[in-house]
Amino acid sequence: MDIVVMVSQVLLYVCFSVLLGSFLLLLVPSNNRPEVIIRKRMLFISAITLPIFAFIPVLDIIVLIAPRLGLFESIKIVLTTYSVGNAWNFTLFGSAILVFLIVIARSNEKRIFAFLGMILTVGLILTIAWSSHAGSINPTTGIISHFVHLTAVSLWVGILFVVGWCTINYNNWIEFLSWFSQVAFGCLVATGLSGLLLTDVLVEGYTDAWMVSYGQGLLIKHLFLLPLVFYAFINGFIVKYKLSNDATFNPIPWVRVESLILFVIFMITAVFSQQSPPHGNYLTSDAVSPIFRLFHNGMIDSSSTIGFVINLDTVIFFILSILLMGLMALSFYKKASIIVSFLFSCLVVTSIYFMVMMATVVQ
Repeated sequence: MDIVVMVSQVLLYVCFSVLLGSFLLLLVPSNNRPEVIIRKRMLFISAITLPIFAFIPVLDIIVLIAPRLGLFESIKIVLTTYSVGNAWNFTLFGSAILVFLIVIARSNEKRIFAFLGMILTVGLILTIAWSSHAGSINPTTGIISHFVHLTAVSLWVGILFVVGWCTINYNNWIEFLSWFSQVAFGCLVATGLSGLLLTDVLVEGYTDAWMVSYGQGLLIKHLFLLPLVFYAFINGFIVKYKLSNDATFNPIPWVRVESLILFVIFMITAVFSQQSPPHGNYLTSDAVSPIFRLFHNGMIDSSSTIGFVINLDTVIFFILSILLMGLMALSFYKKASIIVSFLFSCLVVTSIYFMVMMATVVQ
């Protein structure tokens, strides 16, 4: 069931991204963006499957308590008394309105349709934030920070996804970059600040939390921000310079790479968001992450903390990380395929991760 929940959360985030990115691009005048094909069917599928994916964590709780209370009683209790159930009721209601809006939308009313659709989608993200781990721990800070975090990332990856995979040309690309660079920077700042608030709410001792699965997920997610910022810089500045000097330069592959990096971050967030946050007296021998055990197999208990040392292994992986960063940059200048560039990005993250893990010691 855990795997089903994780997959459902990835797909839920994809739905939010498709909807937000599509609605925003429909609001932008056609002379300020490349020509994109936003199919009504794509929006309809995203809207109608959204409450289904959002229901999977609710179903997980129902299945958990059903042996004691019975199936129908469990459904009733979860949907009427649990915050995750109450939030899903609003998710279902909002999704139904969104589906109806998409069905009745006319081609000559795109801007009104997009504006209403964007408001509804943001409202649906709020219902997900309401039912989050952070919301249950700290109803005010947790819900607000999760809402801002998910909205900013969904908007960022949504625009990149739609432009990168649904565009039929790269006309008006410089005009597109002139406003998208500001949006992406705003999303990055909002994501960073809300991420810090979320970490403060969910995690007690950031580095010590690396010993459990949730902390490992946070670390890997944050390491993927390095190639993300690199490609954001490429798309925001280098591509603009290239296009101003070479009108035949194709910027679309690099948007696709950035969208893939963001999708990986989505996946990591979905997978590890289902783990219990390291809050309170959480550290026991059984709670230690299997990944962390690969590097540190000694005795770990509630009094254990993480320290850092510099050794030969960390120096080797540091040098390897620098070389891989150089190859990642070279892949852009040599116009390598997006698979090669994406692979180098993953190798950079892997190398830095190994460097960090080799540098840690359990005290």
